[in-house]
Amino acid sequence: MRSRRFPWGAGLAGAILVSSPPALAAVSPVLAPGTHATGGISLEGREEMQQSRELYNLRLAFAEAGTGAYLAGVTVTIEPTGRDAPLGPYRDCGPLFYVSLAPGVYRVTATLGGVSRTTTLRIGKGATQLTLYWPAQSAL
Repeated sequence: MRSRRFPWGAGLAGAILVSSPPALAAVSPVLAPGTHATGGISLEGREEMQQSRELYNLRLAFAEAGTGAYLAGVTVTIEPTGRDAPLGPYRDCGPLFYVSLAPGVYRVTATLGGVSRTTTLRIGKGATQLTLYWPAQSAL
């Protein structure tokens, strides 16, 4: 899968992709674990993501090291510690990726152009935000 690079001011059409059970979304602002949103390519897309950010307790951004240019086309897998099944893989994510998770410890792996970034995060009552960086696209 080819990655896409988007500078902050990219003029591409924004998109927000949300996956949630329709009945749950209509009844409660609390989302089921694994419910996610991705998008934010354009200014409009980032604004849409910003409006829904409070619904998600893990908020990831994907960017190029050095320039900070947003990146898309990332595959994300989230593995809870213990016996629970992994969430994902979520494909073609970014540059922003938000997900609702139950409190606990998770191993998050994000892969772009064959290069993976893995981190272990503790999700509690508040939101966790993290930006993952990859080398310049010419280096991948």
